[in-house]
Parts: sequence; structure tokens; C-alpha cells
Amino acid sequence: MNKSTHQILYIILFVLLAGLYFLHFSKSSKTSNSQNITATETKLTIKPLSEGPLNIAFVNSDTVSKYYEFAKKIQKTLTSKRSEAEGQIKSKYFAYESLVQEFEKASPIMGDREKMEKAQKIRLLEQEIMQVEQQLSEQVSRQELELTQSYIVKTNDFMQEIGKTLGYDYVMSYRVGGAMLYANESHDITTEIIKLLNQRYETSK
Repeated sequence: MNKSTHQILYIILFVLLAGLYFLHFSKSSKTSNSQNITATETKLTIKPLSEGPLNIAFVNSDTVSKYYEFAKKIQKTLTSKRSEAEGQIKSKYFAYESLVQEFEKASPIMGDREKMEKAQKIRLLEQEIMQVEQQLSEQVSRQELELTQSYIVKTNDFMQEIGKTLGYDYVMSYRVGGAMLYANESHDITTEIIKLLNQRYETSK
């Protein structure tokens, strides 16, 4: 064999060895990766939050608002305050409309000075009505916020006591169109909660 033939054989042998080397380590890498993936999946397995079953119930918040005495009192108070504010504004508007009508009727026989005085009086009353309306709106909004916060805090305190007394891990709030899309009716304790809330409210007066 001449020199060039030897070189060709060495090259072929080198290529074959390289191929075998690649196949060997590729197979080992796949096996290793497969083992790693399996180990990762095992680590990521979701575990339950608790060893035992959770004791969960729910109440219909719309029904609670309807029959809970404290909620009814809050709603009645808010309605009364809104009506009172609306009454004050209406009386101002009535006085304003009467003044405008008088001005329009008497305007043809008024002098320029009297017209200016009446027009100025109407403008001042209009500004007063706008100020009173804004003040009453802010006042009612403030009262609504205070009453709502009082209702939330007090009812939450009641529910902490009731939930612990009944032995629940969670008591959820449910209403049509709310976040909870489905609830098993067997876990509905709305009637019991309304009764207990009213008892707590009566004793806290």
C-alpha cells in the first residue's frame, strides 16, 4: 500500500470512531435528561393544602343584606340622609324658580336698575344652590362611607366569632354575578348566619 492509501484508511477510521463516540454520549445524555425531567416532575407535584378535609361553607350576601337587622338599619339611615339632602336642594330650586317666574312677569314694567338688582339676586341664588348641592353631596358621601365602614368592621367581627363557634375553616360570600360561579347548596348556611348575626347585633346594642 502506498502512503496515500494509508491516509485514506486513517481518515475513514477516524470518522467511524467519531460517529460511535457521538452515538454513545448522545444516548447517555438522553437517559440523563430523562432522569432529570422525571425528578423535576416529582418535585413539582402539587400537594394538598391540608392533610384532612377543609370545612367550608358560604352565605348569600344579597339575602343577608335583606334580612340582617344591622344592614337594614344602615340602609334606612342612608335613605333618610339622602332624602333629607334632596329635600333641602328641592326647596332651594323651588325658591329659585319662583324668583325667575316673578322676574319674567314683572320684567316688562321694571326699570333698568330694578332689573339689574333682580337679575343679580337670581344669579346669587343660583350660585348658592350649586354650593349647597355640592356641600350636601360631599356630606352624604362622607356619611355613607362612615356607615359602610362601621357595618363592614362590625359584621366582620361578628363573623369571626360565628365562624370559630361553628368550626368552619372558611365561610365564603356568594352573590349572583360575583366571583364564585358555583356553590353546592348543601354548604349554604345563609339562614343560620342571618339568625346568628341578628343575635350578635341585638346583644351588642
